[in-house]
Amino acid sequence: MKLNCRVEVNDRTFNVLHSSLKRKPERGCLVIGRHSIKNNELHILLQTQKNLCGAKYKVNDNIEMIFDKFIANGKATIRIKEPPHDLLIQSDPISLKGFIHLVKLALSKKVNLSTITISNLNTKKIFNAQKKKLVIKNKFEYPTLKGFPRYTEELIIEGLNRKSFDLQILRLNNLKVLNLSNNQIRSLPKDLGCMPHLKELILSGNRFGIDANTKWDWLDQDNIRKSLCLLDLTSNRLTKIPDKIGKLHGLVNLKLGTNLLTVLPQSMRKLTSLRYLDLSNNCLWYLPEGIRKLQLSEINICGNQFAEASKSPFKPNNPLYPNQLVPSLVECAAKVILSTSMSYDASMIPRTLVKYLDSATYCLCGKACFQSYIRSIYYFTLKLSVVKYSREEFIPFECYFCSFNCYGPYCKIMQLLRSVY
Repeated sequence: MKLNCRVEVNDRTFNVLHSSLKRKPERGCLVIGRHSIKNNELHILLQTQKNLCGAKYKVNDNIEMIFDKFIANGKATIRIKEPPHDLLIQSDPISLKGFIHLVKLALSKKVNLSTITISNLNTKKIFNAQKKKLVIKNKFEYPTLKGFPRYTEELIIEGLNRKSFDLQILRLNNLKVLNLSNNQIRSLPKDLGCMPHLKELILSGNRFGIDANTKWDWLDQDNIRKSLCLLDLTSNRLTKIPDKIGKLHGLVNLKLGTNLLTVLPQSMRKLTSLRYLDLSNNCLWYLPEGIRKLQLSEINICGNQFAEASKSPFKPNNPLYPNQLVPSLVECAAKVILSTSMSYDASMIPRTLVKYLDSATYCLCGKACFQSYIRSIYYFTLKLSVVKYSREEFIPFECYFCSFNCYGPYCKIMQLLRSVY
């Protein structure tokens, strides 16, 4: 059996003497086989681009341990006794699992040696680096039958007017960049959020805002919460953004320009890694107050309704009181859960409670509130170096207060500032 991979050979004796030195992985080929029909001893042949002749390692009674904890991510290590080498292997997870399984069968002497031909130990051709970027801009180029190359890291399917997401994409475990711009896609599968390395998701020019029942379950998955750095939803006719957007803790760049948004979810205050936010050419009335607490490097809010309406720094505003001034027991319990930063999902608590927790708004003091709050609109400034907004200095923000204790002092400060202006 042959395995094309990247291999790093660590000499344990050498590393003890020179622990500061680190060798880089090389593209190579691992083969397991026999020298001849009469010789039943199995060897592993390692070839690299620098050593085409290869190095042979005896298998029987010479492999100390196999580390395969991260084999699902395409990583494994074979520890050789003599010479004292560690073979650190990076490869396609499916091929790697097959190779490691065969090595384990050989160690347990359960492998049928007749299936391992003599030619296996002949020197093999080491293939050049796999093509990792695939661009499809023509329907005739689409690999409908043969599928996408499994080593693809950047996939661009642009301007094909596709109406649905191709589930073959979910098999690309190495995918880092997915560009589906200028199609007619309305929803994404839940399993997209399980892709382990997806960093950039470009969905501009699609139709996610056409269907009011569009599901956003892919935002609930653990992998995409941590790995996704860029999300582009420009020009999708979106009228609202789901509260789940706040779960993308690794998000650095969020593009929501040229949509039909009037308000934004309060959960955006949880995007602590966010640095670039594009909200241009929407119909926004105000921004959620939590955006002020983000460490933004740039925010684009040109072309929104409040751009023309805010001609004075402060305007009289009447707080909106809810029907229920005293918080319910459910709300009190929800506040405790959020205050302790406990993790939760639909596998732990009912889905209705997950939606309830995700819908939380936050007071200026930082406490969560649900049905018991005071709401008001105030005008604040953002750093001019951050805002791409040339006309007005003051921007309307939607503010929530969890109690009269928070609202009262703040209201007096606002009245004092109004008298100054």
